[in-house]
Amino acid sequence: MGVSRENFRMADNQEIKVVVKQRILRGSNQPEFLQRVATVYINGKEYRVSAPPEARGDALDWVRHFSVSQLVDFNSEAEVHDRFGALALEAVKEELEKQKHDANRTPGRHPDGLHCDAQICLKGHVRHCDGMPFDSKSHCTICGASCTEECPSCREPIRGVLLYRPATDYSRPQFCHGCGRPYPWMEDLLTTAHELLEHDEKLSLDDRKNLWGDLQYVMSDPKADLVPAKKKLIEIKLGKATQYVRETILDLMAKTAAEFLKG
Repeated sequence: MGVSRENFRMADNQEIKVVVKQRILRGSNQPEFLQRVATVYINGKEYRVSAPPEARGDALDWVRHFSVSQLVDFNSEAEVHDRFGALALEAVKEELEKQKHDANRTPGRHPDGLHCDAQICLKGHVRHCDGMPFDSKSHCTICGASCTEECPSCREPIRGVLLYRPATDYSRPQFCHGCGRPYPWMEDLLTTAHELLEHDEKLSLDDRKNLWGDLQYVMSDPKADLVPAKKKLIEIKLGKATQYVRETILDLMAKTAAEFLKG
């Protein structure tokens, strides 16, 4: 049996957790018994993904023959053929592919072969970015938040500094290069800014829409060429906002830029 390994991700607004039981299949001594490959939890419900009794070798070679079932009572299971069954199969396939890819990776190196691995806390503090070993279950020593080394949406590993470059050259990424979604630290900032605009009754719908577009641009990449001009436009447009919203958003932009520059 392989080592059980658990991973969590989000897909199609479903909370999915995959626990791989074995990546290498050795066949079953009892022809009537399937080989459990993984257990998948979708929104808390358990789905069992299995390979045929005769399957041997890499589990990925048998994906087409996997079946999905749910426990009906203590001694029996029923096959599942709905969209959740399909989602469970896809999640297991992706997890098996990732584990196989990770097993062949050079330690400390990002899968693209150009960057080091990185680990960043959910509040945005860079813990590691130069390929040095780290504990994936560790917490931030600055704020105590959990740390991550991959995108929570698509599970693409976070890129660290370019290989053979010093860690001081590193700028913390705000968005995942794999799926384009904001990392947790960026998502928190954008959500805060958006909610501030939405609750300011002095701003019209057009004002909020325009400000939101400019804010996304400025906060996403404070080094972008048009940032100085966009900042000036934001300051002008915020003239209609309440003093609290105006001061808070300007402060938020300043802190975002400072955090971005120091990584």
